[in-house]
Amino acid sequence: MYKPGSLPLQMQSSSALPRPVAYSYVRFSTVKQELGDSLRRQVAMAEEYCRKHDLELHPASYRDLGVSAFKRKNIERGALAAFIEAVRTGKVQKGSYLVIEQFDRLSRADTNKALRLLLDLVDAGIRVVTLVDEKVWDEESIKDTTNLIIAIVYMSRANNESAGKAARLTEVW
Repeated sequence: MYKPGSLPLQMQSSSALPRPVAYSYVRFSTVKQELGDSLRRQVAMAEEYCRKHDLELHPASYRDLGVSAFKRKNIERGALAAFIEAVRTGKVQKGSYLVIEQFDRLSRADTNKALRLLLDLVDAGIRVVTLVDEKVWDEESIKDTTNLIIAIVYMSRANNESAGKAARLTEVW
């Protein structure tokens, strides 16, 4: 289970790779969304980004299909939890990329928890890429206060959208 601050600051690199490795993370909240275009769109965006930036897309993608990021199920016991564990144990090497459509795929939890997750990944040497804007979130980019504010706004919006949906569903019941 992921605990904030649990990723190592330094990871051992076992070998140099000719191209940086990227790992795709795909998530959507409900099984009904599998009938739509979400899976194809997110996979295609990851493949295109890796081609464009000469990254080796690892064949093992991480997928939380029908898993809530608002209730943190993806972080606690989903595929994202497996990725975090692979980073923690060094199976995913420092300098690797995690490509996601946008921040709401990674987390819809409270902003402070979502931000901590991003910072822990970056501190562990992982470059997180948001595909909608092709922004690379790494040690350099998070030093820029404007970038952090942008990340916080995106994360807050994702959390607020999910909280609003949850409140409306509660009212219906």
